[in-house]
Amino acid sequence: MATPAPGLEPGEQLLARAPVSFRGATAASVRSTFAMSSARKRMAAYDAWRAQADTMGFTTAGPEMVLGVTDARLVVWRTTFWLNRPESITGKMPLARILDVATARHGAVTSMALALDTGEIVEVEAMRGRKLRALAVTLRDALAAHRR
Repeated sequence: MATPAPGLEPGEQLLARAPVSFRGATAASVRSTFAMSSARKRMAAYDAWRAQADTMGFTTAGPEMVLGVTDARLVVWRTTFWLNRPESITGKMPLARILDVATARHGAVTSMALALDTGEIVEVEAMRGRKLRALAVTLRDALAAHRR
């Protein structure tokens, strides 16, 4: 990790992080490119996704965010405007709440689904999915270690 991760607890170790968007961000962007008020339509899609994510206890940082996996939790950072670096933690979820994680590639987009202890699933996506797939592998390993 080139830059430090702000907002972590003392002694908390960052294992991986990846920039992500809300599930459906790419499709919303493509659809709204040819429509009037494209930014408004994309934000409406985000607001619908966020409302569901919030009810599951997955607090977001906006349409674009950075997810991080630590030895104890999954964190969500708001990003800086210019360089999209993690700025402040806006959401966190203990690893105990996450039952499983899966990724899927859909052309240029990779999505990641988190199965929660409530039976619900929250999804995020990334255009360049290599970091997101690596985060999912690290999260899967952290979940296994946490359950031992």
